[in-house]
Amino acid sequence: MKKSLLVGLISLTVTVVPSFGQGIITLDNYLSNSGNGGPGFITYNGTGIQAGWTVGFYWAAGNQLASVTPDPTGIGIPSGGGLVLATGTGSTAASYPFNTPGTYLAAATYTTAGVATGGIITMELIAYDTPSGGYNLATLRGHSAPFTMTVADPTGAPTKTGDFAPSFTIPVPEPSIFALSGLGAAALMLIRRKKVA
Repeated sequence: MKKSLLVGLISLTVTVVPSFGQGIITLDNYLSNSGNGGPGFITYNGTGIQAGWTVGFYWAAGNQLASVTPDPTGIGIPSGGGLVLATGTGSTAASYPFNTPGTYLAAATYTTAGVATGGIITMELIAYDTPSGGYNLATLRGHSAPFTMTVADPTGAPTKTGDFAPSFTIPVPEPSIFALSGLGAAALMLIRRKKVA
């Protein structure tokens, strides 16, 4: 009798702990704001991102805002706060769902292991141009400011990042030193040609 009671309690504990120790979110600003989209829009070169961009995120359990140091250029990896790059199911989203500029929508939810329903996580969104070969090789990429959000119950609707994330702009890359040097040399040649003529 005692043995079967003990086995029953252990089984109950094993089934309860995994569901309690995780919540879910979704990378979504298309359906956020009660279905009106935004407010966390992503822009590049004066307009909302179109097709061909990927959105992902760094995250950490708890409110780590005071510890996170975002890169001032808007393109570097954040430091401090224990933020790690999310991987696996639901860790990335496609841009431009239903031809709506500046929005993104993931095909699956992301499980926040170790952060239970109603818990707080700190996030920083990233967006990069997909055709360039991934985030590390992307010539166009940007980061949001860090923000916090709550996670939802795995049995219900996920919390949407767009309800918490700030809007951000992907920086337009500055011309390289070689491109500027080439333009300078071309201008000097034109000036010299005009003087000769």
